[in-house]
Amino acid sequence: MRRFLIVLTLTCLVAVAAACGSGSSDSTSVAKDDVAVVGDTTITVDQLNRRIELAKKTAQVNGQKIPAVGTKEYHDTLVAPIVGQLVQNAQFENIASQLGVKITDDDIQKALDDAIKQSFNGSQEKYQAYIKKYGLTDEEVREFLVRPSVVQQKVQEKVTGDQKITDADVQKYYDEHKAEFSMPDTRDVQFILTGSRADALAAEKALSNGQDWDKVAKQYAIPPGPPSTGGAFTASKGQVETNFGNAVFGDLTTGDVSGLIPVSKTYESSNLSGKCKPDCFFIVKPKTDVKPGGQQSFDDAKAQLRQRLEQTQVVDKARAKLTSLLAAQKKLTHYNPAYKPAATTAASGGAAPTT
Repeated sequence: MRRFLIVLTLTCLVAVAAACGSGSSDSTSVAKDDVAVVGDTTITVDQLNRRIELAKKTAQVNGQKIPAVGTKEYHDTLVAPIVGQLVQNAQFENIASQLGVKITDDDIQKALDDAIKQSFNGSQEKYQAYIKKYGLTDEEVREFLVRPSVVQQKVQEKVTGDQKITDADVQKYYDEHKAEFSMPDTRDVQFILTGSRADALAAEKALSNGQDWDKVAKQYAIPPGPPSTGGAFTASKGQVETNFGNAVFGDLTTGDVSGLIPVSKTYESSNLSGKCKPDCFFIVKPKTDVKPGGQQSFDDAKAQLRQRLEQTQVVDKARAKLTSLLAAQKKLTHYNPAYKPAATTAASGGAAPTT
């Protein structure tokens, strides 16, 4: 039933296996004919046997071999996964009730209709033939497959919807990441990046003769030319080439043209490989005075920061909440020792029980 199950199965907000797969094995809490008790919900051997019967039917239809009854392989590959799913379903049902989440017949019907539409193009005849082949009734499809998926989806929607980003959350993030909200000094400049001393000197001479900066840049700047290697832009302190930055944010007066500024070898090797013959030079003319930067205030950053956190931390909060809810359910989960998950049971050499 892989195709149909894929349509009905939803991805959990957290990996729930660890939270769902264990609990107390106190035999006084679980009757002999029961598999497990999850809070007020009892999972019976009859319920388990029916799921196993359906799993065997699926294997038969798909030409798969079932391990021999009573073997460890039979228990590990057939019984244990079904027990785990039944327990998980019960835990999510309890959480839904705890959160006041209601599952209506209309919810189940819509989910089933959507699955039939995706898997069978909406054909009831194909759907009925398909589940009949696997030994399922329509009622069992709704109860075994559709309802658990709807419950998990609605629980996740509820948990996520309940998470809010508070002013304290925003303030805490701002205080811990103040560097993200600092603004560097800036200065509007004109510049030319040349590929040789000869081109730099020629450009410098043309500028001193009053030629247009953009035309000079177009003629002497290394490829690709303006605006990448010539023209005008706003320089940010600490975010430009070292020698360029030292000139722009040093003693260079607004309106004055710098001398030839050699490009550092580090910048040349990482950004200008093969373009410098043998050296590259900047020529710079500040258009404005330096505009001091500063720290963006919390009040100015608050709205944007809240929006950012709502896109990230809400998911983390919801995951933590669901993990906590599942952990609480684990404490309310008691197994018949014969069905307690192997991962939390002391190693033993005995064969698994038959059902």
